[in-house]
Amino acid sequence: MKKLKSYLLTVLLLNVTSWVSASSLFPRVNTSEGENLERAETYKVRDPFYALDDPSVNRATSEHFQIIWGNGDTTGTVNSAFVQGNLKNLETIRSFYIDVIGLGDIGDTRNPSLSGPYKSNVYIALTGLDKVNDGWAYVFTDGDGCAYQVMMPGAMRVDPPSWVVPHELAHAVVFHNRGIVPFVWGESVANYLRNEYLYSDYYKYGETVYGPASDFFPAFLLNPQSHFPSGKNWYDIWLIFSYISENPDNIAGLGHQALVNIITYKQERPTFFATISEVTGVSIKDILGGLSRRLVTMDFKAKKYYLEHLDSFLKVPGHSSDVYTTLQSGSDGWMVVPNNRAPQQAGHNIVPLGVYRGKTSITVNFQGTSTVPGADWRVSIVTVTSNRSSRYSSMWNNGPNTMNLQGDEKAIYLVVIATPSNMVFLDLEENGNTFPYKIQVTTQ
Repeated sequence: MKKLKSYLLTVLLLNVTSWVSASSLFPRVNTSEGENLERAETYKVRDPFYALDDPSVNRATSEHFQIIWGNGDTTGTVNSAFVQGNLKNLETIRSFYIDVIGLGDIGDTRNPSLSGPYKSNVYIALTGLDKVNDGWAYVFTDGDGCAYQVMMPGAMRVDPPSWVVPHELAHAVVFHNRGIVPFVWGESVANYLRNEYLYSDYYKYGETVYGPASDFFPAFLLNPQSHFPSGKNWYDIWLIFSYISENPDNIAGLGHQALVNIITYKQERPTFFATISEVTGVSIKDILGGLSRRLVTMDFKAKKYYLEHLDSFLKVPGHSSDVYTTLQSGSDGWMVVPNNRAPQQAGHNIVPLGVYRGKTSITVNFQGTSTVPGADWRVSIVTVTSNRSSRYSSMWNNGPNTMNLQGDEKAIYLVVIATPSNMVFLDLEENGNTFPYKIQVTTQ
């Protein structure tokens, strides 16, 4: 079995959700004893690359951050207002991740000879820093085990606050919380945390709150049958963390604290799916099934904004045929998923079934046809009304299931997600097994 790569820190992608009061989003979150440093402590300044009195660099600090830049700004944008504005934004984002989300501090070091706590370093690229590699935006760790950020000025907009900064700071926060988040999941964890910040009243500058706003997850929708995380979707699979935290199906074991526990879990498991199940006590099959069926109407707390994105997204030629799966009709009365659309592990299909006006019930007979040992699925019938509300059948994996109709349905879908009993680790560019199936549909 391939060993999971430990959580490293890479570059960003842009995401955002919408605004509500942070206090209304999250209950009080429990943190492990000693995780959060006392606010009264003074955070020290350190720099592993440049002496603190090196005249070739400039420094500015806030309570928890130090921004470092050189004397050769090639963009002409780095001035006192730019630096001070970024320090202000960094403090606000840090406060959200620690005080609202409930994650631990980022002032620690893994060097036992250093007492800490320390300010977190942010280096501005394209300013003549010859000891730090230029890059649009990334996070790495220095020799003392402290995460540091490097960003170009274009990634550090002050007002409205950049969407890049909360993504990169999320990487640093996750690293310092020392949970084992595999590399292939790291970008979506960072995007999830950043989106929660953007969904709150912490997403502001001065007295101006920027919201409501909403990001979307196009790569997840355009590659539904692909396993995740894969190279096709790994930045955009953060909705699984939203599902766990929001817990819209009221499943015991899920919720916001469960999400924090997953991110900070310090035991390595064969897959992150196994970690999620172990931490929550909930079958990953049920989590994936609950997540996938809500994609039909974007039935999450940011539904209004997701639907706005979806409506525009589906107007692009080819997108609808990628998002939705059309089954092939056979001569024996069964409809079969095409080979190129059969879902891989954790891949899903949203299958339009049509509209059955005047009918009182719909029955779908589902038969998996995979020969892979442990092959399994979670299947749901989803009905959609004219106001885009949804109703769900019970989830099942084999044989017939019937859902009563209310007469106000404007569309009916079948959502199928592959949930094999042996969820294996797959590299980003690796293809997994496919899990084909066939169905019969009858109405009364």
